[in-house]
Amino acid sequence: MIAVAARGAAQPPTTVPLPAPPPGPTVRATPPAPPDTGVRRFDGRPLVACRGQPIHEIVVDANPPLGNQHVPRRLKKLERHITAVHATTREGVIRRFLLLHEGDPCDELRRSESERVLRAQPFLVDARVRPYADSAGGVILLVSTRDEFSLLVALAAFTGGGAPPVSTVRLGEANLMGQGIYASAEWYWGGVGYRDGYLSRVTDYQFLGKPYQFSVVGERRDVGGQWAADLSHPFYTDLQRVGWRTSAGDAHQYLELLRPGGSPNALFYDRRYANVGGIVRLGVPGRLSLFGASASFERASTADRVRVLSDTGVVPDGVGPPLGFPPSRRFPGQNVARLNALWGVRDVTFERVTGFDALTGTQDVRHGFQASVLLGRSVPVLNSHDDDYFVSGDGYAGAGTARSFFAAEMRGEARRDNALRAWDGVIVGGRGAWYLVPNARFRVVSSVEYGGTRRPRIPMQLSLGDRDGGVRGYDGSTVAGAARAVARVEPRVVFGPKFGLGEFGAAAFADVGRLWAGDAPYGVTTPPRAAVGVGLLGAFPPGSRRLWRVDLARPLTREPGAPKFRLIFDNRDMTRTFWREPGDVSNGRERSAPASLYNWP
Repeated sequence: MIAVAARGAAQPPTTVPLPAPPPGPTVRATPPAPPDTGVRRFDGRPLVACRGQPIHEIVVDANPPLGNQHVPRRLKKLERHITAVHATTREGVIRRFLLLHEGDPCDELRRSESERVLRAQPFLVDARVRPYADSAGGVILLVSTRDEFSLLVALAAFTGGGAPPVSTVRLGEANLMGQGIYASAEWYWGGVGYRDGYLSRVTDYQFLGKPYQFSVVGERRDVGGQWAADLSHPFYTDLQRVGWRTSAGDAHQYLELLRPGGSPNALFYDRRYANVGGIVRLGVPGRLSLFGASASFERASTADRVRVLSDTGVVPDGVGPPLGFPPSRRFPGQNVARLNALWGVRDVTFERVTGFDALTGTQDVRHGFQASVLLGRSVPVLNSHDDDYFVSGDGYAGAGTARSFFAAEMRGEARRDNALRAWDGVIVGGRGAWYLVPNARFRVVSSVEYGGTRRPRIPMQLSLGDRDGGVRGYDGSTVAGAARAVARVEPRVVFGPKFGLGEFGAAAFADVGRLWAGDAPYGVTTPPRAAVGVGLLGAFPPGSRRLWRVDLARPLTREPGAPKFRLIFDNRDMTRTFWREPGDVSNGRERSAPASLYNWP
């Protein structure tokens, strides 16, 4: 049998600081742009280095996704239709991300950081900031950007089970009216015995015309629901002095517990949280320390009931609670308010590379190391009653070249229960990866990922077939545990641009991973499980950092619930952060503490 799974539905990516590039290469004398932008004035002007010259003018050259691509004549009509429905990023949005202004001296660090901050925005394919000499002894900055495709349209259909012809509809814009705003709405059929689901998201990457981010999400699920809001000043660059964040959310959720050889059941729980905090930079850019503080509140509780999400609705589970324990004893939840101290250190340099996590798109990687720590102490306010200490940390190290680069990151957190004098809520995760790019056509990405938990305070299972962190091809597997390790290797070949609309490539891959039962409900310790497969890769428009792929995976071991072959559709942008922790690990972490001082928000 062949199963089909869709992965990586479009989500508003979290913008995180990325390493800054070296000065870009010399550009053509006449960069492509509409005649009314004034870009043609650069014809014949020399490209110079920033050495303190006064900036007399800044010219913004904002391009649509296919603005400088050669499109065959037979596809010109399609290009015009694509351009007609796309709103190019507004000049004011681009200018407000710059760290240089007219009248300032031209500083190389601020020029390169301006490029990096612009490239960190999810609605842009790439950005360049180039200084040209003028006749008055100063410079004119040419800021060139190109947009990603921004229209979001998705439909899904299922057969059987009384499903309607179309069971999921998603519509949205990743760059609404060119203002750097992500907005989407989704409806999906809940199934027989369940209500329909609705999901809406809005993220403004330049809230109130400032470098602030505001995000809000609301969802009514087939069972349960959630809302969350976040307002922050992300720590985009080492040139900033401060960063801050405030967030809140509430969710009524369920964890579907996998049971080997049986149908899954579900454990319901509620969670609400809020936090506010900030950090201040001490030291010079590239080698600095961050100090800060935050106040947080989190309340999570598990209902003393286990249910089955049957084909006709939610019904009691006839087998009984997981492992014979009442949920309230197995997952005690929490009710805590804390004051937290924040500290971080970073010693990094930056490099602009291509073809690491994208097909040919550019990204910025960090050389050096950085680390951060959060220490929290409970306080008896807001009707909280937990007495504990909390600690979380994050460490990163990277070294190499644009041809061969290795990086590793690890995150961990734990809670000390002062009443029981014991540690619980221990969650650890990490990734190590080696990127090998011998030439423009070939590359190999190898990685090892780990996630594990001990005595979690809310329900947790790590599955072998998790979409983000599991072994590809085992999506239907019914085994899960408290810890998971997966190794991957993937050679890729790039075919290059086709028809001016996109680029294509191919990949072969092999995954091997295993589980450890630990104290997870229905936990299973497995021997190593492996899968192999091939994939077709794409990037639209050319140079996009979003990687589209269709993979055919073949499990090498028969696993209950897993098919012989798995067809997987996926699209995501992995270039803005080295590692995105799998959801079944990150969902167990405390919401009141940021995972890393350097990945705010």
